[in-house]
Amino acid sequence: MRLREALGRRRLVGLLLAVGLSCSGGPTHEPPVPLDGVHTAEELHALLDSLCSRSDLQAMMARARIHVRLLDLEGSRSPTLLAQGDAADLDVLSHGAPEAMRVESASRLSRHFRERADKPELSRSAFPGDMGEPLRRLVLLTIASFYGECSTRADWIACLEKLSAATLDLAEKHGLSADSVRLLRKRSQEERKRVLELAASQAPLEPEIDAFKFCDADLPRHLEEGTRAADVGTREKADRAEIDGVLQWYLLALAHYGVVRETVAELTPAQEHALGAQEIVVRSLCDLLCREP
Repeated sequence: MRLREALGRRRLVGLLLAVGLSCSGGPTHEPPVPLDGVHTAEELHALLDSLCSRSDLQAMMARARIHVRLLDLEGSRSPTLLAQGDAADLDVLSHGAPEAMRVESASRLSRHFRERADKPELSRSAFPGDMGEPLRRLVLLTIASFYGECSTRADWIACLEKLSAATLDLAEKHGLSADSVRLLRKRSQEERKRVLELAASQAPLEPEIDAFKFCDADLPRHLEEGTRAADVGTREKADRAEIDGVLQWYLLALAHYGVVRETVAELTPAQEHALGAQEIVVRSLCDLLCREP
């Protein structure tokens, strides 16, 4: 069963959940946190300290913006600062923020996951084996594409261009089955076709409910959905289901797990335990791609 077909049957439920999230109580409303007069790293850290006790959307957004400023001031990209800032943007998205805030946070997350895909030193993910690095890039760009779909046209196009290239790169790896090569090349072509459609259109973006659900998820939900997708993919693999459906479920599982791996500066024992499934899914996916029918 294809992922979109399976999720399509739950589109109405997902849409109601998304509306419910945006209309629920959530954090209290507070005025924006002014950053115009804050310039040095010391001032930014002091402002972060002053926001520790606040759980409102304005404080969440301020934390995300402050970490970006700290990254710029540092001159080099710190995986820890990147994770802390992205964690704040995840909070914004999972707490029913207004549209402008959602687009800003999604755009920042999309950009940061593209950076991680291109620069392994910024990434907390590392997959084993000859296919490990191209698969790591594919997973991180899948995450970036979900956030790009919910941000701006430019972000989404940039994600899909890189995703198309990464998919084709994986297709060129030695040892893949002929069916896997054909499937990956087809996916790359479809992603490229979508880029051309987006570039030629002036219509407002209409993200799929799948992207909304991914972007709305908090960390516990990402772990829960990652485990569910991994279980479905494993069952379909055991049943010798179509390879494209199994691939889609496994990539979705790794995308959910990847968000947690990349955005939590210090994982709890429970999170570490849940993410133990990540390597199992990677091995299962590599086996799937190399297995002859």
